[in-house]
Amino acid sequence: MGDAAARLAQDITELARREIGAVQEEALAALKRFGAGGVLLAGAGTCGVLALWAVHETVLRAAESVLPRGRAAAALACAYAVGGAALGVAARNRIRAAADATPPERWRRRPGHWKGNTRRCRADE
Repeated sequence: MGDAAARLAQDITELARREIGAVQEEALAALKRFGAGGVLLAGAGTCGVLALWAVHETVLRAAESVLPRGRAAAALACAYAVGGAALGVAARNRIRAAADATPPERWRRRPGHWKGNTRRCRADE
């Protein structure tokens, strides 16, 4: 009986080691795929920042043809601030709307939860 229990424990240990090794291999393969995508995404982001910088310089030079240099830079900075504030408010409103549309945890079905008559569900519970 003792030998059988020892063999069983050894077999379980070996099985667990194999499973952990398989999971590690799968995780490493997935990370390699995602790693390459991450590098490409970082490169795309860098190109996007450089493009925005070029647009900024072009708009600044155009504004400097009409306004003194300091005022042109201040006007452009104010335009960026207004745009940032507007995007921030829009984002906040979207997030709040999404949070309001998401049902509370107590309304969600759980595994094994009774799936009976839904007409009896009330929002004020």
